[in-house]
Amino acid sequence: MTATRRFRCRPEAVPAARRFLRDALGDQSPETVDAAELMVSELATNCVRHAQTDFELAVRSGEHVRVEVRDAGEGRPRVLSPASREPTGRGLLIVEAMSATWGVIPDAGGKTVWFTLPGAATARVPAQATAAREPRASGARDAERAGRRGQRRLRRTPKAAVPRVSPMFRAPRPSACWR
Repeated sequence: MTATRRFRCRPEAVPAARRFLRDALGDQSPETVDAAELMVSELATNCVRHAQTDFELAVRSGEHVRVEVRDAGEGRPRVLSPASREPTGRGLLIVEAMSATWGVIPDAGGKTVWFTLPGAATARVPAQATAAREPRASGARDAERAGRRGQRRLRRTPKAAVPRVSPMFRAPRPSACWR
């Protein structure tokens, strides 16, 4: 099943994209839907904040879930390493850590950022066992022939490489006077 919808470049498009994704993945496990919803939220926010263009969200579900977010922005997304006190810059780190595979397909009219997750049939199988190579779109093949600058495939980041939550964001311990 494939569902596609176009969203305007407005802040309210981000929660609308999450709702659309949740409806499109109604047949998937709650864990898969939650993970996809978080990643779509990050990618939609990038479209609104950085690309500053309308965007299209495509969701394909079945044995695997593939989500694509396409915008018309000129910039190229890249994984950042923000300091613990920086409030932004973790979106693609989240996508990299939570997805089975992900990548960027640039084209003349913008770019598509995509990710995959194990679907309903493979939800109990570890992501490493189901991270089969995704078929490439014809545009990506053409871009790859032009100096391998096309589709960018990234590996999952080991959990140890994902930044830990700063102690300043953790709940305070009750003091002696609270007891």
